[in-house]
Amino acid sequence: MGDIIHVTWRFTEWSANVKHSVFIILVIMLGAVLIGRQFDRLKPTDKPSKGLVVVIMMVSTLNNFIKEFYGRHWKTFAPLLLAVLVYLVLANTASLWGLATPLSNINVALAFSLFAFLTIQISALWIHKPLKRLKNLSSPTPLLLPLNLVGELSTPLAMGLRLFGNLLSGAVIGVLIYSLFGGSVILGNLMNVFFTVTLLHPIFNVFFGAIQAFVYFMLLTIFLSMAIEDSDPA
Repeated sequence: MGDIIHVTWRFTEWSANVKHSVFIILVIMLGAVLIGRQFDRLKPTDKPSKGLVVVIMMVSTLNNFIKEFYGRHWKTFAPLLLAVLVYLVLANTASLWGLATPLSNINVALAFSLFAFLTIQISALWIHKPLKRLKNLSSPTPLLLPLNLVGELSTPLAMGLRLFGNLLSGAVIGVLIYSLFGGSVILGNLMNVFFTVTLLHPIFNVFFGAIQAFVYFMLLTIFLSMAIEDSDPA
């Protein structure tokens, strides 16, 4: 009982960004389970609902896209990349639902950098084995090994910090614009609310947030595919 109380107390100390990040992960897990159950109940002769058709189209499009990068390894990495994309889209648009944007917290952004680094390195070691991985990092000459190692460390770090910087700057700009129109007497209070809530808020959160999610997804897809690239046919 004491351990449960201790864990609960520690959870209350977390920042809102971290708490809402955990909440988004739980929502994704619950959604995946519910959608999976819908597919399990679906018979070959049944007509899928519109929602399932949309899911099928999105997953098929993503799978076809990933096949071009990963060849015969695409089934291994497609679920991981899909989960990253879904999480980032929900996390970057979290403020629409009254949640704190997780990646505007430097700790969450650095955790994503660590995730990207471990994903790339473990996948490369798993596919190429240590000796071939070392050979790839030493090409075209062993003299470049230190620079290549720096690049392996700096690339995931830059990806996470890029997310943090863009989302934090977007939030700051949004607050400044809201403050500007909130204090304006030109349009009137009703027009200020309409302009900021129905126009600016969706643009800053949906449009820019979705773009940042897709950019991170593309960068992770490209760098991961480069790390596991081989000459074997797909």
